[in-house]
This record gives sequence, C-alpha cells and structure tokens, in this order.
Amino acid sequence: MASQSKAASENNEKSLIIKDRLAFIPLILMMVFFAGTWSFPYFYHITEKYNSLIIFAALSLLLLIKGDIIKRLKNRDTALILTGLAVVTAFINLLIIGSNLGCILILADFLLVIYMGERVKLSRFQMKMLEIFFFLMYASWFFYDRAFSYNSNTGATYTVFTLFAALIVLSRLAEKNVLFGFFIVAAFLRTFTLILWHLARGAFMALVFFIFFYFLFLFFDPAVHKKKYVFLSAFAVFGSLLFVWAYVSLSRTGFNAQMPFFYKNIFSGREDIWAEIWEMLKTHLLTGIGSGYELRSFFEYNIHNAMYDILAVHGIIVFAIAAFLIIKTLVNAGRHVTSDRSTHIASAAVFAIFFESFIDMDLMWADYSPVLFLLLLEVFREKDRG
Repeated sequence: MASQSKAASENNEKSLIIKDRLAFIPLILMMVFFAGTWSFPYFYHITEKYNSLIIFAALSLLLLIKGDIIKRLKNRDTALILTGLAVVTAFINLLIIGSNLGCILILADFLLVIYMGERVKLSRFQMKMLEIFFFLMYASWFFYDRAFSYNSNTGATYTVFTLFAALIVLSRLAEKNVLFGFFIVAAFLRTFTLILWHLARGAFMALVFFIFFYFLFLFFDPAVHKKKYVFLSAFAVFGSLLFVWAYVSLSRTGFNAQMPFFYKNIFSGREDIWAEIWEMLKTHLLTGIGSGYELRSFFEYNIHNAMYDILAVHGIIVFAIAAFLIIKTLVNAGRHVTSDRSTHIASAAVFAIFFESFIDMDLMWADYSPVLFLLLLEVFREKDRG
C-alpha cells in the first residue's frame, strides 16, 4: 500500500510538472501579443480585429492545461457551469436576433478571466515571470510615451493599468530596501503627468480609484467588515447601471460644467449613447440587442460602460449570470485582500478597474485583459508553490 501511495504521489508530481511546462505556451502567447500590441503600433493595428480571438485562444488553452475541467465538471463546479451557460445563452441570443457573432468573444474572454483568475494556479516562477514582464512593459512607457502612436486615452489607460502590475514588483523591492520607495513616487508622478498631458479622464479615474481603494482596505478589512464588503462588491456591478441612470437623468436637467484639467464638459456625449441604447434595449431585454449598430450619438458602437454593455448586448439573463459570477469572485477575493502587500495592491487595482469601467469598456477590452488576469491571479495565488 505504501509503495502504491508513493507511486501515485510521484505520478501526480510528474503530471503537475508537465502541466506547468505546457502552461508556458499560452502564457508566452499572451505575453507576445501584449508586448507586440503595446510596443509596435503597426502590430496593434494589424491584430486589432483579432485581439479577442487571440486572448480567447490563450485563455482556453491555459484552462485546458491547468483548469482540471473534467474533475471540476464531475464535481459540478457551479462557476464553471454558469460560465459555460452564460456564453451558450449569449450565443443563442445573438442567433435569434441575427446579430454579429464576433462579440461573443468579448464576453467569453471576460468571463474566462473572472473564472480562471480565481481557480487557475500558476507556479511561483510563472507568477514572477508575469510580474516582471508587466513591470518591464510599464517601464518601457515610463521612459518613452508612445500614446500618440495609439489613441491618447488608450495609451494613458495602458500606462495606469501596467502601473498597477508594476507596483507589485516595486513594493517588494521597497520592502527590502526603502530607497526603492523613490521609484514608486516617481512612477506615480510620471503617470499622473502623462494622464494630464493626454487629457485622459478614464485613466485619471482609474488611478484615483486605485489610491482610494488602497487606503480604504488599509482601514476597512473585508474579512472583518464582511457585509459592507459584499455591498461594495455588488455595487461594483449594479452601481455601474445605477450610474448610467443617474448620469442620463442629471443630463436632462440642463446642468453642465467643465471638468478641471481635462477641458471637457461633464456631459459630453455618453448620456446620448446610453439613452439611445436604452431605446433599443427596452423592447429586447431578454435577448439583448447584439452589436454592430450604427449609432446616431457616436461614430462607433461603443457603449462606454462594461456592465451596461453586457446587459445591452446579451440581455438580462446573461447579465444576471455574469453579475453573480463577478460578485462571487469579488466577495471571495475579500478573504485575501490584507494577506500581504501584493494582494492588497492587486485587490485595490481590480476594484479600480471595475469602477473606472462605469464610464468605459476597459474592464472587458482584450488588449487590457492580460493585466486584469494577472491581478486576479495575484489576489488568489498560492504562496507555497514552487
């Protein structure tokens, strides 16, 4: 019996080693895509049409390698079943209304990031590899601002999101040598000046929200204030829709004002997009309206609110499933928020991205999703793996 147990243990160890090695394939694919996208504008414009497909391929392959799908299905993993159900329901809805099917990948990528970020466990080496990679990606823009080669809002948001990842590395270095704290200060100053230079409101909000949630979690331990943290997690989802309603309602009062530093009015177009989308959606709440429409209010079909996008494009059933999965993941994250500095930073960053996406789609955009994936992996990582 002892020899059989030892053999089984050895086989299990070998299986883990093989899976770890195979996991480098999708991870490297994701890194190459991300580095190419944000280092070479030509690569970005060539792959822009296929970004969701590339991320879907990388995530799906990683899930097959590291996700123990068969075992999870046998154990009736509720989150996995609901993730699949949401994607299948969304696909059926798109067929029913005759919409462009490509938008299913945006939803699938996002739900895979939410599901896998909590459950896929990478080795310590793989986590360090990703952390250093994103740190270097931030550093490359710290020294050379490429934002004008892209959309300036896009470039500024990229800088803020990669800063979140870079702070994980910088904070660890600062714990070993306080002099590295200077680089943290320099990173914040550089990022703030870049945001103001490009007049990027969304990026500014993301950074401000990050600072807010970082200090909030210092004094508001989710493990202690459980009910309040559950409310915060739910508000990250439903508050987004509440914001749409409040924003449109306030715009109809005639009030407006110019935002300081950004030279734009508070109401500068999103209220028209959201109102127009609602006029289409209110008669198709069950199935959603799909994508690919030409809007009167904007030059492209961009809803500028991640949760509203899920509801509008895929309908209330898919939104309800997605909302449950998101809130469950955020609530589960609460057990880890204050476990160490890295998870504290990652948790604050995740909430910052959710709240920034009250006014944009960055939470679900494939070109940013590797950063969100890393942040969730950081929150839920196993610290004892080799």
